[in-house]
Amino acid sequence: MTRTVFENLAFFWGYWTLFETAMIALLWQSRSRVLGDRLYRIPVVRRIRRGACERRVEVLLAELERRGVPAEAWPGKDALVERWHRIVVGRCVSVLLQAVPLLIVVLPFWWATSWARTSATPFWMFAAVTGFGVVSIALMAADERAAAVSDAAGALTVEAVRFLETLLITDDRRPQDSALDIHGRAFGRLCQALRVQARHTTRRMPPAARTRVRETTERLIGALAEANQRYLFGEGPDRDTAVRDLSRLVAGALRHSCLPRAQRDSLVIIDATLLTDAPELDAAATAAEPLRSRLLAGTGKAAVAAGLLAGAVLFPGGGAVSELLAAAGLASVALVCPPLREALHRARELLVGGPSTGDSEPTATDEEQSRRPVPVPPAPCPQCAEHSPVTAGSRPVG
Repeated sequence: MTRTVFENLAFFWGYWTLFETAMIALLWQSRSRVLGDRLYRIPVVRRIRRGACERRVEVLLAELERRGVPAEAWPGKDALVERWHRIVVGRCVSVLLQAVPLLIVVLPFWWATSWARTSATPFWMFAAVTGFGVVSIALMAADERAAAVSDAAGALTVEAVRFLETLLITDDRRPQDSALDIHGRAFGRLCQALRVQARHTTRRMPPAARTRVRETTERLIGALAEANQRYLFGEGPDRDTAVRDLSRLVAGALRHSCLPRAQRDSLVIIDATLLTDAPELDAAATAAEPLRSRLLAGTGKAAVAAGLLAGAVLFPGGGAVSELLAAAGLASVALVCPPLREALHRARELLVGGPSTGDSEPTATDEEQSRRPVPVPPAPCPQCAEHSPVTAGSRPVG
């Protein structure tokens, strides 16, 4: 492969990847990345492996009924099939579109180096193709993260279905892994999806609503952990009871997560009757995001910012497009760097005209006012104690 041909392919990959990076950053910040939201409206796309998805849902619902889980605890078949199939199809099409530019670069490079080799291939070409692959895979991970943040209920739907299949349906396709390891990983992903749902679906709501959803989520996770422990250590009828309780809790969370986004007008994530015997929330319990997820999110935002800034520098001709890319890159850097975010916030207040910076004290909330100590009036002197409160301390006239 000549240098000119490789540069043309690299430029094509760069423009496609730059556009993809900008779209991922925009959808991530606007919380509008929903897998298959518009794509699923195409009739041809709606038929891709829908029959296999319907069969898996039928087997799962039949197993729930056989275990004694009441029908009102799980979602309807049509709602679950449409919700789950839309997410799976959206992810497959998204990965395919993200892999197209990489394949356009890799396939000609592989053909030129394998079959039509006329001279030694430079090392920098191998390094460049490797870098293209790393960037494309990182963007796929960033897109998956953006979808999980925007549609946390959809991510919970997928994890709940996978956990129920692991719990109720025997699968011998992976004999190299123990059943306990597979079950533990599925249960951990389910609990993490519940916490992500509680954190991201209430980000624009009042603190009281966020606290209520977080406490309900932690109680649900506590009930799941207790039932899961009885399932792992139980035998005979106790084990069957634990499986039924665990399946009922997961099916209840799955039913509420299958509601369409436009119809989800309530903060209810599970029926209150299922949490009657759940353990009380520990005061030390927290729903903070794990360090690994925070590091991955920060790395993804830094990579998106670097791509936008590089596109602003390398964009031919410059102009308004370069300025927009530079602004988007600076905003992405500000998301990772708190001092820069504070500086941009102050600059916006100076340019746009933010709130005044006088000596006015911010209004305290009811909770802060209730926590403040009530001022105790000083004890009156013995001479003024005999007078009425109205005339106490007044000086006589004359």
